[in-house]
Amino acid sequence: MKRNSAFKSFATYGLAIILMKGFSLITIPLVTSILTPADYGELDLAVSLVEFTSLFCTLGLAEILYRFCAPTVQDNKRHLAELTGTAVIAGVILLICVQFLAAPLYHLFGLKLNIDVFRLSLVSASLTTFVELPLAFLRMRDKAALYLGFVLSRTVLQIVLMWLLLSAGWGPEGVLLANAPVHLMIGGVLMYLLLRETGIAFSREMGSRLLVYGFPLVLSGLSMFALGTADRWFLAGNVSREELAHYAIAAKLALATSLLIQPLGLWWYPKRLGILQESNGVERNAAMWTIGFAVLCAGGTMLHLSLPLFVGCVLPASYAPALQWLPWLIIIVAMNEMVGLSNAGAFLGKRTISVFGVNFTAAILVITLYAVLIPAHGLGGAIAATLVAQLFRLTVFAWLSRKNAPVPIISVSTLLIASASLLPAFLLPSGGGIAATMAALFAVPVLSLLALGFTNPSMLPTVTKSLNHA
Repeated sequence: MKRNSAFKSFATYGLAIILMKGFSLITIPLVTSILTPADYGELDLAVSLVEFTSLFCTLGLAEILYRFCAPTVQDNKRHLAELTGTAVIAGVILLICVQFLAAPLYHLFGLKLNIDVFRLSLVSASLTTFVELPLAFLRMRDKAALYLGFVLSRTVLQIVLMWLLLSAGWGPEGVLLANAPVHLMIGGVLMYLLLRETGIAFSREMGSRLLVYGFPLVLSGLSMFALGTADRWFLAGNVSREELAHYAIAAKLALATSLLIQPLGLWWYPKRLGILQESNGVERNAAMWTIGFAVLCAGGTMLHLSLPLFVGCVLPASYAPALQWLPWLIIIVAMNEMVGLSNAGAFLGKRTISVFGVNFTAAILVITLYAVLIPAHGLGGAIAATLVAQLFRLTVFAWLSRKNAPVPIISVSTLLIASASLLPAFLLPSGGGIAATMAALFAVPVLSLLALGFTNPSMLPTVTKSLNHA
């Protein structure tokens, strides 16, 4: 029964993550059918500012919830109420501060969107924690169906509003207007449910945890923004809006790589720190890492083979230049997900300063490389800079986790799994046609699974034990 429940949760979270993190991917055909590449580039620049605000305003509260308010923690109910109170106070303060910064940001980046629409988007981003904290609470309580219900409702409402506003000629502003009100409404409902469940209280202790545990994670998240989206701020003054749009489309398509691993992550990440402290926890963590690596290798290769067909059949021809950047961006996304699989050891202590230190150093590295490479090499410079920084993060996090959560990054098994996954792509001739591409797509997961089983024949009992304890 426990195993069936784990697989059910895995499937439910899988659908939820496709809807949540794949929203921009799902809406690409709709948006590109109406917006020109120049308009899409303008939208992408505005969205990068909204995303930056949203990342800052998460405050690391979901991670504090997992670490200090888990069901096994003593005085759990009191901590939950105090965390909710901290979220409310912080959300209101951030909302006020961000609105003071809205106009300066608008003019600094030379946006041409309606400033009132931009302000509304920042309001929604400022209150991100009103959505993320309750959703994290649902995940921690294994309420997968309710979690999916909220994500599905938000996605459907946003898509319907987006279609109506774009059809009415609202342009890039229509996309922003479709997201912000729905986000605020869902956040209001979720916070009401959270307050009803946990109550509300205030304490200096939780405020201290916000500073000591949560704030370094916020800064770490902003460092991740530097590795994922901040390149737009450098590209905006060095490439045309059309080129920026091609790059943005390729980046969104490449994000499908993370969608393939996110169901495993949604199920595994909230549990892995506890499992690592149990007997055989290190082996179980390594087994899950290997499975995740196989999923990334196979999934990334399949996307590399299939997405050109998608772009050619679904998107306007004016967006076809995005394909030249797609393979490199898939590699970048896969490396980022590998970091997530490899960094458990850095989260086991009471402080997360090492997580911040690694990501902050990587952010400084990539920003420096952006400043040097983008003016000279444009989009290619942005990709090269990000690849170097992601490799740095992966190497350092694996080293930090080498004692309490080691993973087999450099091993025969990873080499064979990667080789098996990539083999069909290397054998497929250029312009091989749909039939050959479909054959290669079928071969990739089969070869990856065979390589996984061949190199790790003892993994099944370990994975089964993890599922039974899920």
